[in-house]
Amino acid sequence: MIDLLRFGDLVQVDWLDASEATDNISHDLFDTPICSVGFFLGVKGRKARHVVIAKEIIDSKMYHYNVIPVGMINRIVVHSKVALSQTAKRRLKKLYLKTFRSIKKRGGWLNICSQPLLGKP
Repeated sequence: MIDLLRFGDLVQVDWLDASEATDNISHDLFDTPICSVGFFLGVKGRKARHVVIAKEIIDSKMYHYNVIPVGMINRIVVHSKVALSQTAKRRLKKLYLKTFRSIKKRGGWLNICSQPLLGKP
């Protein structure tokens, strides 16, 4: 399914996050189901593949991303292949290409202004 995704597709990713036991260990509490929705950016990772989605995009200069281990994904649903206008898609792709090296395993914000050697999009 992941190979069929295209940059900018609006996707829902149902996956299992890590959990932390703080009381009695109960095997039925280990699974932490998460539903993440965002625009598909790509797949990253050398040792393990991770799906990267942009959950929020601000003025084509910043985006909040999620990095989801492929092995923890239960289901991916494509809600739209045309949710972004061509202009918005082009700007997001330009921003993503400038910032993708900064993406870490944990989700967070990436800002074009935080990239010291880059000009304005």
